[in-house]
Amino acid sequence: QINGNGGCIGVDIGNSIVDGAKARYPDVPFEVADAWHTMQLARLRRLLPGSEKGGCVGYDVVYVDVGGLSGSDGLLDSLSLINALGMALEPRVVVIKSQCLRRLAGCLIPFSSVWQSDEEMRRRIE
Repeated sequence: QINGNGGCIGVDIGNSIVDGAKARYPDVPFEVADAWHTMQLARLRRLLPGSEKGGCVGYDVVYVDVGGLSGSDGLLDSLSLINALGMALEPRVVVIKSQCLRRLAGCLIPFSSVWQSDEEMRRRIE
């Protein structure tokens, strides 16, 4: 619990990782769960502070490490997972650690940069 106003739940698909985390951080609840089983994650809300009072407790931020999704379908799988978690858990934000998304982001150019450097494009649009 943070300042009496929130909390966190640690989740991983691996039993050994969850067991190690429980030993290292005994005050934090950890559960074995699969991120693709979003209903299972939604049910973990009961572990958050305030849920025992029947209040509407939800997720504010969801952190995801998708190290296993790095193959040829990793990009689409990562985007699908972000979408599924966002729709099911309705967090304010999803933070994702993904090598394939990092590679994609490295290839993208912010539109503002293109807009500022391409006077011809601005003239055509205006």
